[in-house]
Amino acid sequence: MRNFKNKHEEGMAGKTNLHQGHRGRLRNEVSQTKLVDMNDYKMMEYCLQVCIPRRDTNPLAHQLINIFGTFASVCDAEENVLRERAGVTKNIAHFLHHLPYVLRNYEKSKLRPKATLTSAQEIFEYFGHVICSLPIEEFYVILLDGADRVITQRMISFGNDSQVGITAKEVLKFAIDFNARKVIMVHNHPTTSHEPSIEDIEATKRIYFMLTSSGIDLFEHLIVSSQGEYFSFAREGILSQFENDYKRVMK
Repeated sequence: MRNFKNKHEEGMAGKTNLHQGHRGRLRNEVSQTKLVDMNDYKMMEYCLQVCIPRRDTNPLAHQLINIFGTFASVCDAEENVLRERAGVTKNIAHFLHHLPYVLRNYEKSKLRPKATLTSAQEIFEYFGHVICSLPIEEFYVILLDGADRVITQRMISFGNDSQVGITAKEVLKFAIDFNARKVIMVHNHPTTSHEPSIEDIEATKRIYFMLTSSGIDLFEHLIVSSQGEYFSFAREGILSQFENDYKRVMK
């Protein structure tokens, strides 16, 4: 007996082949261009292929970009917002929301071991680009030895899109645990502003006092904006002012 496919099965097979062909063409385009000048729709479509192995991802990619405006805005959205506004599945929302953090870890994994950091610009080039594009604030401490070489770094805290909590005791304990001679603090502002808030200045002063009283130098605090600009507490003379304040208190 001959084995016949019904029209529905034939139609589904045709759609599957069409989608597979389109997915293959997109993968070839990515391989050839390395995503240079690729628009947001195609980048989103390509990323969605990870979560959706067989279905055409083009319509959903257009839906997401049309709702949120840009590829970055989609990835910066909270998971519940992605699900509510775009109706995507829990897995898709989870994957898209965490893409920026995958890229952050990718950049961190490329950091030079035992790098020497002696200026604000060197610190920014070493670590600023790692966190400047994140949708929430993250606060990092980088420890240096006596020769200004990096011992290690750690994220001490993270917060929402406007603030992050940090305590002097956390920073001091981290520095003492690794026998650090100098401490560098770096955190990002998800906004376009790299100016320190009053809370940033007050928290830095508390940390400066506690580190100094333990014989550890707060070498720098860098605030990085989403535009890739930075504010240096050392360059702007704020750390020098803290030094003067500390000396007056200790008299």
